[in-house]
Amino acid sequence: MRLAANTFALQLGGRSFDLKPSLRAAFILWERYDGFHNLSRHLAEGSVTAALDIISATIVDAKAWGEYALPANGAIVRDLMAATADLIEFVLVLAGADEKASDKPSTGKPMPFDEYFTQLFEIGTGWLGWTPDHAWDATIAEIHAAQRGRMAMLKALFGSKEQSTDVADVSSIKDDLNAIGDLTNHVRPR
Repeated sequence: MRLAANTFALQLGGRSFDLKPSLRAAFILWERYDGFHNLSRHLAEGSVTAALDIISATIVDAKAWGEYALPANGAIVRDLMAATADLIEFVLVLAGADEKASDKPSTGKPMPFDEYFTQLFEIGTGWLGWTPDHAWDATIAEIHAAQRGRMAMLKALFGSKEQSTDVADVSSIKDDLNAIGDLTNHVRPR
């Protein structure tokens, strides 16, 4: 999976609005509609409520959205109906789909979205040490990219099963890590 753009540009009439597919928005919309398939179905059937729910949960600039949406005119409904395909595409982004993923078949077993969201939250707060708010605000692509970065760092520091590591190298790395934060001056024998 590549690191996706942080936002999705939604064209409504002559205006463009940025939507952020955060973990929080994905979870809220998945739960509210009892699944992304139902949310997509509502959009395909022309539900203005579903379109407004997506925008409300993901809009980056709420003030600009309010200035556009609040005036009493029929343009907003027409613009939302014209953007149905884009909103359905955005639902796929919320679900973590990556249109440019590799052609390799997935080797993992399927996981229900509620477990997937829980796992992503655990990665953000546990593995990465983010606050709950930061984890909820991150996109699925950002969480996966940060986890890959953390794993690469740990492999660089401690090696991996594929690498054979000399015991002296491991103890040297451990000594260096243990010295981090220790303000006393240590001289290690070489």
